[in-house]
Amino acid sequence: MPRPDFDVIVAGAGPAGSMAARTAAALGLRTALVEDHDQPGLPAHCSGKLQVPAFREFDLPASLVLNTLRAGAFYSPGGSVFRVRRDEADSHVVDRVTFDRWLAEAAERCGATVMLNTRLRRAERVNGLIRVTGTSRGRSLTATARVLIDAEGARPVLPRALGLRIPRAYVYGLQYQMAGVDLDAPDMPEIYLGSASAPGFFGWIMPIGPDRARAGVCVDPRLTTQSPIFYLERLMREHPVASRRLRRAVIERRLAGPIPVLGARRPTVAPGLLVAGDAAGQVKATSGGGIYFSLISGRLAAETAHAYVGGDRQALARYEDAWRRRFGRELYVTAFARLAMNHMSDAEVDTFVAAVAEDGDLRRTIEERGDTAFQSKLLAPVLLRALRWSLVRPVGFAMLRALRHGIVALWDGGASAARAAATH
Repeated sequence: MPRPDFDVIVAGAGPAGSMAARTAAALGLRTALVEDHDQPGLPAHCSGKLQVPAFREFDLPASLVLNTLRAGAFYSPGGSVFRVRRDEADSHVVDRVTFDRWLAEAAERCGATVMLNTRLRRAERVNGLIRVTGTSRGRSLTATARVLIDAEGARPVLPRALGLRIPRAYVYGLQYQMAGVDLDAPDMPEIYLGSASAPGFFGWIMPIGPDRARAGVCVDPRLTTQSPIFYLERLMREHPVASRRLRRAVIERRLAGPIPVLGARRPTVAPGLLVAGDAAGQVKATSGGGIYFSLISGRLAAETAHAYVGGDRQALARYEDAWRRRFGRELYVTAFARLAMNHMSDAEVDTFVAAVAEDGDLRRTIEERGDTAFQSKLLAPVLLRALRWSLVRPVGFAMLRALRHGIVALWDGGASAARAAATH
């Protein structure tokens, strides 16, 4: 086998890619981190919510934190509200441009070669190596490696060229970062449910300071022909709560992009290739969040590449098992929950939110056991409550009907939903 230019090439300098490059370089691998844009984190489209345990697990500095979150408020279409508050912090909010730049610089400090303004257009297998071709700052580029870690983001190009296709469905998000927001509490995001606010997903106000926030929506294009801007402007103008919060707010910047949800139960490994983060569909379908999982999968991919380059020819296959043990259940359960929620009418959502708000035991369970990173911890309590409600409340029957639809996602990891989306 000829000597490659690098041991590992990482495509994409988002959280998954930069963590992969940082880990690989720290393990002694000759590593290239390749990024399309002039700086990591652009274009930004993420709300930047990252759970507190991630900061401990990956030794992330407190200087990256814009705000800390301890609570949440969920507004139904009809105006019912369910609030939860924890004694301990659940999540921090970061600025993704600053966060991604810090991760890429950390990879460079560990010895990775960072190549900005470099676009990889093709990958192929040649003499037991992966060869990538593209352009770097306007000039042709060709490079080889033993392993390619693909972390291109929501719309990867290279896996398909290497024979790996990962179907998924997309929701489309838009948010405005705003100053002068009249927040109820600076540590409490607000979630706005219902087809008028955001068909197939939700709207939100995510506080990033005492009077600053990111207000946004995600919509499922299978459920509406209108664009996200239509729903965001209507949320700001007409929603009885959000419009009051935002009536004097000033837009600082706009952030938009697709989010892959309902990722199929398909391999994220092929000969010489590992796929991580959004490129692998490693995103919670309930919230669209995936930074924590991206960091985990990026590190696992790099550790796998290290073993492979060291001579363990079975190592690549173990990557799939490793990330699924860490958070695979969350992808299945949140896909199940998303499809279930999308089959509830606005009236049923109203009744459900009101029922949860009145159920003190369930609220305490959510506050004590709730974890926005690992949401499956609440699946059993909510299902048991639904069965109990079915005996005395209409909401119980509505939930059980919706849960029937979610069973499909739990069974196949959202593959059927992804296939349905691909036909539209």
